[in-house]
Amino acid sequence: MTDLDMLRQAYLLLGQYGFIEEQEAVGKAIRIITATSRRLGVIANDRPVLTRETAGERVKRLRERAGLSRAQFAEICEINTGTVRSHENNQTPISDEAAVAYATALGTSVAVIQRGRD
Repeated sequence: MTDLDMLRQAYLLLGQYGFIEEQEAVGKAIRIITATSRRLGVIANDRPVLTRETAGERVKRLRERAGLSRAQFAEICEINTGTVRSHENNQTPISDEAAVAYATALGTSVAVIQRGRD
């Protein structure tokens, strides 16, 4: 995870916990870093290209990064373990309700779960 990714994560968390002024300051820092990086040619376009992982692969990666077993994660999300396995293995699409539960448990947004970015 890059420093910019960490700032983006902090931005999301600050918003979730109601620290609006702090979130705005982090958002401004992200915009400045991104604009400066573009001018210097460090990154192209607005954002770096993200991997083409599926939503299920993304949930699994984020869950493992959080150090949670599938059973622990399912319990936190109040979702059946078999359903989590089915989502992670791309056997069934992730419902909106499950995406909200996953995002909440992982401290990210539903957009990150579904599309890989906000």
